[in-house]
Amino acid sequence: MQPESIVEGFFRSSESYPEKTAIIWKDEVISYAKVSENVRRVAFFLENHGITEGDRVAFYAEKSPLFAYVYLAAHLLKAVAVPLDVKLPEDRIQEVLHQTNPGILLHPTEANHSFRQVSFDTGLLKTSPLNDINFPNKDDLADILFTTGTTGNSKGVQLTHQNILAGAVNSNEFIGNDASDTEIIPLPLHHAFGLRRLRTNMFLGATVILVDGFMFPKLFFDAIEQHNASGICMVPSGFAIVKKLMKDRYIPYFKKLKYIEFGSAPMDMDEKRELIEHLPNTRICMHFGLTEVAANIFIEFHEAAGKLHALGKPSPNVSIGIFDENGKEKPIRETGEIVVRGDIQTLGYWNKPELTQQSFINSWFKTGDLGFRDEEGYIFLSGRKDDVINIGGKKVFPAEIEDILNQHPAVKDSACTSVSEGDKFTGESIKAFVVLARNRKVEPKELIHFLRGRLELYKIPQEFQFIGKIPTTASGKKQRDKLK
Repeated sequence: MQPESIVEGFFRSSESYPEKTAIIWKDEVISYAKVSENVRRVAFFLENHGITEGDRVAFYAEKSPLFAYVYLAAHLLKAVAVPLDVKLPEDRIQEVLHQTNPGILLHPTEANHSFRQVSFDTGLLKTSPLNDINFPNKDDLADILFTTGTTGNSKGVQLTHQNILAGAVNSNEFIGNDASDTEIIPLPLHHAFGLRRLRTNMFLGATVILVDGFMFPKLFFDAIEQHNASGICMVPSGFAIVKKLMKDRYIPYFKKLKYIEFGSAPMDMDEKRELIEHLPNTRICMHFGLTEVAANIFIEFHEAAGKLHALGKPSPNVSIGIFDENGKEKPIRETGEIVVRGDIQTLGYWNKPELTQQSFINSWFKTGDLGFRDEEGYIFLSGRKDDVINIGGKKVFPAEIEDILNQHPAVKDSACTSVSEGDKFTGESIKAFVVLARNRKVEPKELIHFLRGRLELYKIPQEFQFIGKIPTTASGKKQRDKLK
């Protein structure tokens, strides 16, 4: 019988493989038996501080084993985990705490609130282990994850135990993970991607190696050599850092990996082809997803070498639709909103009933992303619904212009937005913000000439501005709204 929660799956793994290594962090090598004991110690601590079913437990999302103990302990008590980004400014922390009203806050710094506060440190382990264990039901609320997305508006995504379990099961099925794997996790644990990978491996009985970011790639290589790491999860910007620091020296190490999972932001086409060439036997997977609906689309680069512009196909056990504004399925190759249905689907947003209602149509979750499906079932991204530019009644997707503009040898990156209202005929005009490649210069008229023949005339930007960097979210998604 399959477990109904990640935490139940973890305890089954700890019973099956008590002496197996669960977490490697710096010089610490921690067995499943020890993680189980420490989870139960934190659970006993929280219970003694009055935490019961449904209470929110807000805690510092530090990259350390203590994060895993607190996260699983909250679930063990049927409480709700609210991880706090370690880089959150004080005003944002106050906002999250005000919204969730937690039963306890575990954090290095004290907040200006009346609820119980305890320092996030190893003092949490100085108790007896909890002995009376009752696992949560699949429909119980497990997590509230705060996300700002590309608009900057903070919202708490509610995820049940069924949601987070389905996210792990679906990605395992696509990637092919099992208990024999050892995965390097350099991603932040407050973020949906890094947290999903931690959950997934703990559920399976696999080993995780926690690495603090991408600035020290030698730690990845040591993990592969010393601990036989078989997988790694990465964002494209992290891979770019590894390449910049290590050049081609990453190749012989990454060749030893069974799989890599990329996600959270687009990847340059040349880098996809480079990975295919250099890692012929590694399963190179990339997901498309949101905190609200996990990794709902997957692609494997070798299998889809001729479709690398696509997002991929629906994840196992997930349905993807392309809908018009009335909730009707669009025909093949016609653009509409990408909608998602399955066990990964969020309940909605914490204390935001109107936003929750607006986010669903006929029981499907509306992603806010626009795309289309081809004859083989591959999903292609056209852009964000909020980013669409209206030129004389015709819809223009910024990503389409950016993809072509970035092919110019002088252009490192770009972002296109609408500016003003244009004239009475066009409605809006297009402006391109361009980041130049190192030591390169180019005139706007050359870029316009480059785009002609590759784009319809109405899609060619009328204005160009050269800037040093495109603003992005922490996960690498372009924040075009900030450029307006």
